[in-house]
Amino acid sequence: MPKVRSVILLLGLCAAAPAQTRILLYDFEARGVDVSVIRANTQVLRDALNGTYKYLVVDPAPGTFCYNMLAAADSARHYGAAQALIGNIMSIGGKQFLTYQLVDAGSSTLMLADKFELPPMDQFPTMAERVAAAIVKKKPLAQTIEPGNVLETEVNGPALGCQRKPYTGILLTVGYGYFAPGRQSSSATSLFNLDVALSLETQRTLTMLQIGCVVSEEPEFEYGLLSHYVPGKGDLAPFYGGGLSISGFASSGDALIFYAGGGVIGLRTYNFRFLAAAYLSLATGGSEGPSGPGVRVLFGVSAPSFCPEPATGVGSCCI
Repeated sequence: MPKVRSVILLLGLCAAAPAQTRILLYDFEARGVDVSVIRANTQVLRDALNGTYKYLVVDPAPGTFCYNMLAAADSARHYGAAQALIGNIMSIGGKQFLTYQLVDAGSSTLMLADKFELPPMDQFPTMAERVAAAIVKKKPLAQTIEPGNVLETEVNGPALGCQRKPYTGILLTVGYGYFAPGRQSSSATSLFNLDVALSLETQRTLTMLQIGCVVSEEPEFEYGLLSHYVPGKGDLAPFYGGGLSISGFASSGDALIFYAGGGVIGLRTYNFRFLAAAYLSLATGGSEGPSGPGVRVLFGVSAPSFCPEPATGVGSCCI
């Protein structure tokens, strides 16, 4: 019986495994580029496609080449593949460009096409992983950028500034807060917040050390530290976490406020950020200070801070 259960479990796991699409991959055409470079790049891309577990790369017969879309579709059907990937690497003005076409074998139609500048060879594995991800998602390479995954050839683009490992910035936020009645001033239950924060962001964390003021009938200043986990990798990523702050009031003393919540951070591969967040809060204070639960929402924009540029010319933090 244990053996029977093991066999049934194995069959169940095999049935649950995602189906792989067979893709025929020809070596890229060399146009002013050494053949060894073509073979090396094609092999790296072959490994990246197999590594997605969405594709199973089918190799054509040795010494065969194909650079025509219709012929590639015919060849894919011959080898039992559902798709074919063809392309070329061309050298122009000291730069190398990769052009590829993803062809559907059944309809002989173009599914995806893209062209981009190749990075140095030591960065090509990163590009190959992104090309594989782009083929899986049927999106251009430019839409696969993740923080810390920016290539040298993309640094000087119109939107990208530098690699985000990490990103430090000055964050300006504006928001609204509400506390359950517990202060002497009735207007203190609805507060307009304006904060400036030093933000530190990695691929998985967002920390904000902030100082700001709250507009009410009496002057109020707040000093806080918020820390968050960022599970997403894309340009638009959610985050969640919390922290605490100390608020000082001119006439009613200080209060300690705890926050828990989250939000979304956007444009993570650009020269600035936008931020939207909401928090539940709990304030503790003296007899005249704020106390009880509340909520707070904020919206912010982060500009890059300044840091020395590494000797390689590729920023490890924002410049």
